Amino acid sequence: MSRLKAFSLDIFLAILAVAITVLIVSSLVNIPAIRDAVLPNQVASTVEFSPEIEYPDASDVYQVEVRNGVGVQGVAEQMRSYLRSKGYDVVAVGNHVSFDVEQTIIVDRIGRHEIAEQVAASLGLPPERIQQDVRTEFHLDVSVILGKDYGIIPPFSAPSDTTISSDLDVIN
Repeated sequence: MSRLKAFSLDIFLAILAVAITVLIVSSLVNIPAIRDAVLPNQVASTVEFSPEIEYPDASDVYQVEVRNGVGVQGVAEQMRSYLRSKGYDVVAVGNHVSFDVEQTIIVDRIGRHEIAEQVAASLGLPPERIQQDVRTEFHLDVSVILGKDYGIIPPFSAPSDTTISSDLDVIN
């Protein structure tokens, strides 16, 4: 039994030594002079600008959330990728409160109908699919709630000649 106690004491002392070492190192790293001497300075990487790609102005980047209202796994993530490729800032993705949404809708969250119209146009949806539910606590412009008809909208529909191809400049 004394060997077991000695082994347990050794483990306890080793854990205590590691904890004290971590505490000391983290304290030293928070001192600017020591931190700069120990840790390398981070340098921002250079990114090549591609002039043939049209990026929206910062004032034209809208924050959007995507909600899965049908319960089909992966549709909200696929919509996030599509909207990001169109220049929208998708800030949240998740499930809607229920999975019985019949038609995909666009919800205006800040009282600027023209932004909701632009998102609807990017998805090939008519303005009748826009609803207004201002929620300033959400910190976003528009919610896209995917309905059971999600298969008729990009990125789920097959490409066709009747799809609206213009993106962020529809309203502007």
